Amino acid sequence: MMIPVQRTILFITGIALLLCGCRNNSLDVDISGVDLKMRLERFDRDLFEMDQDNMDGAISAMYRQYDDFFDVFNVHVISIGQASSRRYSSYLSMFINDPTNREVYEYTDQIYSSSTEIEAELTDGFRHYLYHYPDSVPPRVVAYVSRFNQGLFTVGHFVGVGLDQYLGSDCDYYRQMGTPIYLAQKKEPARVSVDVMYAWATQLYPYNDSLDNVLSRMIYHGQLAWFVGAMYPKLEEQENMGFTDDQIKWCKNNETQMWTRLVEEKLLFSTDPMNIRKLVEDAPNTRFFTTESPGRAAVWQGWQIINAFAERNPNLSVHQVMSQRNYQELLRQSRYNP
Repeated sequence: MMIPVQRTILFITGIALLLCGCRNNSLDVDISGVDLKMRLERFDRDLFEMDQDNMDGAISAMYRQYDDFFDVFNVHVISIGQASSRRYSSYLSMFINDPTNREVYEYTDQIYSSSTEIEAELTDGFRHYLYHYPDSVPPRVVAYVSRFNQGLFTVGHFVGVGLDQYLGSDCDYYRQMGTPIYLAQKKEPARVSVDVMYAWATQLYPYNDSLDNVLSRMIYHGQLAWFVGAMYPKLEEQENMGFTDDQIKWCKNNETQMWTRLVEEKLLFSTDPMNIRKLVEDAPNTRFFTTESPGRAAVWQGWQIINAFAERNPNLSVHQVMSQRNYQELLRQSRYNP
């Protein structure tokens, strides 16, 4: 008995969609067997609510609890020096009691009165991390407030996240400071867990700058985005990149034109630091492309190169994909051709 043509076409289409869906979701693994609960440690509360009647004892307690993190915060984030310096305790007291610092802390603490949602997101991401890196230990994620000095840093087994840099894109503080819209749009609480994972990736896989050019930078940052996507496989592309819906649509609609421009203008192997910055760093748009392009559009394209490479090498683990450091060879093997 002959099968009607229409039914055959529908059957084949259904199989194709099924196979496509399986390929696209290869990183959406079963983490039900991974036992982990992440905690967002509230260093900001411990600091601003410390017992100032016993500063020496309180500082010693902070060191016992936060170790290297406390040193980096003091020296590099709020720039008051090490605790061993003679006037350290007075400098720390001045920071804590500064009216503006305390106002920012109290506002931040209202926004983040509960850490439950962020901890659930961190738990999901780092359970995926342990699935792919079963012999590893997740970092301690520590929240701080620095009066907008720094958003993220890593040291040893810590990831520090400045919650005052994630108060919402419409926060008056950012408007008062003149924060550009393209940066303010990335200051949403929903980005905390994504940015923590991105920062952890930079700790695990530092940039190989033996040959620093546009191609190397865009592929390296593309690897970091791919890593975040592997840890959060249900995350939308625009959420990963910090783009709007229109910006991600622009990238997809202009992928071929972007690549053609990079090749024809001989930009891929440019070592000019200015060209590198214009293509991979935050900006209102990506120079060399149109004004409608988002900043870091070349990083999105680097991510597509990693996707192509990973799809052609399905037997490679996440670590093996991330460990590729010969960026030109990676491009060749990816056969990327939008």
